[in-house]
Amino acid sequence: MDDGGLDASPDFLDRLRRGETAAFEALVTAHQHRVFAVALRMLGNRADAEDAAQEAFLRAHRGLGDFRGAARLSTWLYAITARLCLSRLGEADRRRVRADEEALAAVPDGGPDPTRAMEEEERASALHRAIAELSDERRMVVVLRDLEGLAYEEIAEALDIELGTVRSRLHRARMDLREKLERFLP
Repeated sequence: MDDGGLDASPDFLDRLRRGETAAFEALVTAHQHRVFAVALRMLGNRADAEDAAQEAFLRAHRGLGDFRGAARLSTWLYAITARLCLSRLGEADRRRVRADEEALAAVPDGGPDPTRAMEEEERASALHRAIAELSDERRMVVVLRDLEGLAYEEIAEALDIELGTVRSRLHRARMDLREKLERFLP
């Protein structure tokens, strides 16, 4: 993620801790789209994701004094977002399939062939449904690794779990997805 070097700047962290408004605005600007994307993929609908992203930044603002700087700011924000989303999912029916397919599916451009476009849309929709049906823990690891591109170590730190647990959850999630999407595989 390109954050303009904010994660690596000790001066920026000092400015954040002093409560400098411009610094916090820069943090939000640099990370708002990715935080929202994680929340959307976890929660499954735009309104809930917007609320979660706002809440994640509010919690980050309140928790800046506790941020030790051992992790990157982006990893710390993912941790806040992940825990918040898991908490919200725990309040709702954990096994319910998310209804807002439109928000989840980024409909690919199928070009001039309507049959191909329909097949691509069906495949993307099935993938998003399958991800939504994963357990919360597995879904979060898939979102952070395969959709957001975080390293295994960053995921372990963000979710406060062992590296082996990240690998295990990701493997099991991918096996679940493979089983659910078998008809789309060559």
